[in-house]
Amino acid sequence: MVTGFNTEIVHQGTVYHIQTETRRSSGIETAVYVRGAIIHSVKTSHEDLVSSPDYTEEKLKKRLEEQHRDVISRIRAGDIRFPDDSQPNSPAPPRGA
Repeated sequence: MVTGFNTEIVHQGTVYHIQTETRRSSGIETAVYVRGAIIHSVKTSHEDLVSSPDYTEEKLKKRLEEQHRDVISRIRAGDIRFPDDSQPNSPAPPRGA
């Protein structure tokens, strides 16, 4: 039985808890927590995999791990971050700037 993944990382002084698990009815869910609050989530379907005649728990585990690692990479790249309340709000720079 595939249970999921839990990882804590520190990025730029913030502790992120990343939790990825499978839900029979809704697919694969990854939640990113900071200070106990969800700041980001990703939900993907696994219907194509679980309905396939080639389905194995190992393939499901691999897909969970790929999504989990992708979210961790996005945190480290700065794509997912905890809003810092101490910084004044400023508009995002235009793309390509």
